[in-house]
Amino acid sequence: MFNLKEKLMKSRLKLIIISALLLCNIHFAYAANTGVEQLKHFLTRSDSFSAAFSQSLFDEKGYELQFSAGQFSLQKPGKFSWDYEEPYRQVIMSNGKLIWLFDSELDQVTIKPVESSLSKTSMVLLFNKTDIEKDFKLLKMDVIKGVSWIELIARDHDAEFSNIFVGMKNNLINSIKMIDGFGQTTVIQFSKISSAVKFKPGRFEFAIPKNADVIGGE
Repeated sequence: MFNLKEKLMKSRLKLIIISALLLCNIHFAYAANTGVEQLKHFLTRSDSFSAAFSQSLFDEKGYELQFSAGQFSLQKPGKFSWDYEEPYRQVIMSNGKLIWLFDSELDQVTIKPVESSLSKTSMVLLFNKTDIEKDFKLLKMDVIKGVSWIELIARDHDAEFSNIFVGMKNNLINSIKMIDGFGQTTVIQFSKISSAVKFKPGRFEFAIPKNADVIGGE
């Protein structure tokens, strides 16, 4: 059980960066003609963001392995929090220097430096304003049920995901689909989106629960 949960937590840690970079700011008046143009405009802006999310993990045959849901918050540069509420409470949070991974069932907190936890590409995308085409090749795809799809192909050979797809609708990011090297697919859907959020001081400093086991640290 522990190994399975640890694997899922590590998988989620990889997901947060790609998702975070795609959600930098959704509040803009920009009449883009394509999903590619909208996405490129997103990534030249830095702001705060919050949304509800649902996340499903499928195996290579399309069988759903896991479903989870919760709230996501982001404040660039480098601060984010995935607060999982279903099927049980988990938190993945960063203040830009450290990452906390909390599992309520194990009553365990793992603390890691950001630099040792994220890939080079992830660090660039999350912490800096960047031209996305320096790190990804963008391919316009079909419009399906009103959602304009884009494929992102990483130029870095050590990228976490072999395929990344972004769905844009009404100038908002509607969904993200990622396929890893094992053929597993993660689909994230967003709702109740807010931009330019005023977070309270200390929002991205994780408070370690009393009596929780702590692994790692500064």
